[in-house]
Amino acid sequence: MTARPDDTDPLAPPALPLAGIRVAEWSRSLAGGYAGRMLCDAGARVVRVGDREASPALGSALGAYLHGGKVAEPGGLADVVALGADIVLLELPDAPDAAFLAGFGAAAVVVITPWGLSGPWAGAGRPSSELTIQAESGSLSLRGLPNRPPLMTGSSEGLWVTGAMAAAGAVAALQGGRAHRLVDAPLLDVTAYATNLFLDVGASVTGEAPEPPRARNRLNPSVEPAADGYVGFNLASAQNHEDFLVLVERPDWLADPQMTSHQGRYERYDEFTAAVRAWTRRHTVAEIVERASAFRIPCAPVHDGRTILDDPHTVARGFYQPNPSRPGFLEPAPPFLFDGARPRRGVESPPAVAPPPDAGQSRPREPEPSDDTLPFAGLRVLDLGTWWVGGYVGTALGALGADVVKVESTRRVDGSRFLGGLPATHDHWWECGAFYLGANSDKRSVTLDFSTPDGRALLERLIAGADALIENYAPRVLESAGLDWDAVHRINPRLVLHRMPAFGLSGPRRDMVGYAQTVEQFSGLCWRTGYPDADPHNPSGPADPMAAANSLFALSSALLTARRTGRGTLVESPLAEAALVMAGEQVITWTATGVLLDRRGNRDTVAAPQGVFPTAEPERWVALTVADDAQWRALADLAGRADWAADARLATADGRRDRADELEAGLAGWTAGQDRAELVDRLLAAGIPAGEVRDGRFVHDHPHLAARGLYRPVELPWAGTVPLPNLPVRAVSGGWDHRRRPPTLGEHNTEILGEELGLDEDRLAELTRATVIGTVPVGVA
Repeated sequence: MTARPDDTDPLAPPALPLAGIRVAEWSRSLAGGYAGRMLCDAGARVVRVGDREASPALGSALGAYLHGGKVAEPGGLADVVALGADIVLLELPDAPDAAFLAGFGAAAVVVITPWGLSGPWAGAGRPSSELTIQAESGSLSLRGLPNRPPLMTGSSEGLWVTGAMAAAGAVAALQGGRAHRLVDAPLLDVTAYATNLFLDVGASVTGEAPEPPRARNRLNPSVEPAADGYVGFNLASAQNHEDFLVLVERPDWLADPQMTSHQGRYERYDEFTAAVRAWTRRHTVAEIVERASAFRIPCAPVHDGRTILDDPHTVARGFYQPNPSRPGFLEPAPPFLFDGARPRRGVESPPAVAPPPDAGQSRPREPEPSDDTLPFAGLRVLDLGTWWVGGYVGTALGALGADVVKVESTRRVDGSRFLGGLPATHDHWWECGAFYLGANSDKRSVTLDFSTPDGRALLERLIAGADALIENYAPRVLESAGLDWDAVHRINPRLVLHRMPAFGLSGPRRDMVGYAQTVEQFSGLCWRTGYPDADPHNPSGPADPMAAANSLFALSSALLTARRTGRGTLVESPLAEAALVMAGEQVITWTATGVLLDRRGNRDTVAAPQGVFPTAEPERWVALTVADDAQWRALADLAGRADWAADARLATADGRRDRADELEAGLAGWTAGQDRAELVDRLLAAGIPAGEVRDGRFVHDHPHLAARGLYRPVELPWAGTVPLPNLPVRAVSGGWDHRRRPPTLGEHNTEILGEELGLDEDRLAELTRATVIGTVPVGVA
């Protein structure tokens, strides 16, 4: 990569995009702590107000990671107001008084709560826990095994994603008008969005009915035992399915339609799994990954907090670094790079870069936006992103005011169009994919095959007029087209190029194929999700929205610099590193204490008992958490268990944890004959966090989420009226809600290539005949 003109000392820390920004943080969990961590890593001065007692994690190694580099100030909420910060992060147990929030003036204020700032549950004092929020979000309904209770994710993924989205929302809000600077970041909304795999969208498209309940199954294949550990697979395409059968030495199944589809393999689960494991157990993890990579099958070692430290890729990229303020343990590095440099903790960032003397193609510093201006109004973004990560970044930028132009090729459409929708026999089935519809609002669409000279020339013209270009291809794709950073920077020196490859732009795994499930396996997220007596289990999804939120944060920060200076930036935020951050507690704990964190099912290291229990109707589960001794006494009373209340050995969480099997069996017997909704109401009235395990296919009908408007009904050309999600973290004003339905393939070819670039009808027709542009995927009849 060519050095920037202001790079005079290669050993000096680079100027970070948020240098000079003042942040006040009031956090009580890793959600708020990680939001502040990101802002600090990008150069902001973060003052964390509070005391050690208010945040038990503060004295731990995890707390040292979350809060290192921040300025600690004792005090209460009133002291946060007095700081006069540019950005205010508030993590609160419930919605605060509106008058209190108004006291922050022109600051961008982001409020993290369990239920949000509006809706029937907001401000009602409803008790909650991470488990009960996962239950109410719908995500538990799709995770686990058919004959066992639904399963929570094991690494607090919902909290991490909320923190990342809150940080991104803060930087975006700072760039918009005052009317849109109060941002709502509810744990329930984020968890519903981040862990449901757009099941709700897919169910609406296909017309699924609530009965029967959807069966829980692990991916098949997924995490499989090898000769020396576990290895993970993710078959993302029809070619992957066929190649996998060859890989495991069962080419005879190629002619068997059941064995080349997900559904068919579930129908013959035992037979298929036995054959796969007979093969994987004969080979080492390294051998399997190497052989699978030769087929370009997404495959990775399943790491834990010890083995990930020796992975050649994390070593080569220097991802785990000593904590600068508390030596003795390693922590994840910032999961983003600016101009090829990763922010360095413990080193003061120089002042923000001033505009260059010779403006050239640079823009002048923009004035303070008017009150109703959206953060990215007036910016043009080229969206070459695919799947969930690329889709979310582009759709968020569109909701925030940018003109987002989605660029696909009829030869290589966004793969999300083919997932979770209608069969290929349906008219325009590629316009009905659940992942595509869920993550591509507020965009226009063009098709360009930029592997051809004509397509590349048109893309270069679009690049010349854009403010940002986002993409998450394998690194070789742009480079083979001659559109690496140096080339793009020559075309448009003020453009921000944001690259989001699976494993990054460097390192030995640079060219590996990877999706969310792949990096969940690689990072350790799988290692911590699962029943204690069973194999690791994919969390199924959260790596994508976490990477998307990290990416939106990094891009928003880079755009802040570009708008001030007129100078573009190369931003890199790998999918795998987002997952590594969420799994980071494993490495922190291992290197600080020598304890290897493992799977614990639905149990908790502090609260006891905690679990998911049956009710009167099949597959109608209830989740509950006993967070303290008072709640335990209330639960014993409610269950009519005087023996529990009188047992001194159960008076403490440690004692209850030692007898978890016994207590869970007793609770299951008590809950089994009860109406689910009535039971939850009784538990909540007793002050015990509880929730219904909602069906993820119909979470858009959730009484609280529906009242908050998380989903909006959208009339689509080929899929009918479908509830599509708004951004889960968004301005209270409503200004960040989506305004435009997802575009159909190439819907705006004439508008953009014809009216804006000046191509006449004959030229557009010629490009269509050559399949440089089009509106139907090549190969579709």
